[in-house]
Amino acid sequence: MEMTQYMLVFKITRSATERLDFNLPDFDSITTALPSGLYTTFRTYAGRTKVIGLRSHLDRLYLPAKVQGIVPAIRRQSAFREVLSELLLPMDAAETRVRLILDTSVEIGTMYILLQPMQPLPPEIYIQGVRVEISRTSREKPSLKQTAFIRESAFDRSRVGGGVFEILLTSKGRILEGMTSNFFYVRDGMLCTAGRGVLIGVTRQTVLAIAKQQAIKVCSKAIALNELSFIEEAVLTSSSRGIVPVVQIGERPVADGQVGTMTRKLIALYEQQILSLAEDIL
Repeated sequence: MEMTQYMLVFKITRSATERLDFNLPDFDSITTALPSGLYTTFRTYAGRTKVIGLRSHLDRLYLPAKVQGIVPAIRRQSAFREVLSELLLPMDAAETRVRLILDTSVEIGTMYILLQPMQPLPPEIYIQGVRVEISRTSREKPSLKQTAFIRESAFDRSRVGGGVFEILLTSKGRILEGMTSNFFYVRDGMLCTAGRGVLIGVTRQTVLAIAKQQAIKVCSKAIALNELSFIEEAVLTSSSRGIVPVVQIGERPVADGQVGTMTRKLIALYEQQILSLAEDIL
């Protein structure tokens, strides 16, 4: 769950960095109150000095902006890293959750940085696994992480909580990804995930790299809803939460409803390699 206190929001234009005040409970509420744009969310490591895949996160803003002819308020990624590092420095938290937003609709090119103390998931989540539900919707433009999707998916987001950890997005009867995560499943000993129609998540890529390193067979195929009874394990991946085991999809347990062997192995390897995988903000 997101914390409801001590969130900092900064608006960055070409001439100034301004702190904004919001009496809103979480990142999504603040995001929907800001102009529509591109965004990315991640967490820090090593005392707010490192981020896994920071370059890829920044590319989510800078590369589409270039294609659209938008000049960000901070033109260079290297300069943005300096600003981010300065804003993280005084945070009174061991680690920080970060959301970056690039305005593509109102004050085009304006950038926003949202910060809050990182609240790790309870350890039992990784030991016992979670339940997820199905949605019949999917992202209109899965290659772009757009804030408009947060508004469009408000109903599905309201379903999270009360035992439901995440909502899975589907298309043509196949599971693509989670609303805020990527989705993997294990079938016939292979680690599989949708290859098309999904946001190419940073943690998703990290997990695929670990699988290759461990000689785990992988496949790029979205699982059909009517084939869920054949899967052996399932996980969600995201930058803020790492690898989260899924033990129930809707009313159906995944296999025996327990966290599987490959899932435990991937979680352990990911945790072991976090600091070596993370890049310095500066």
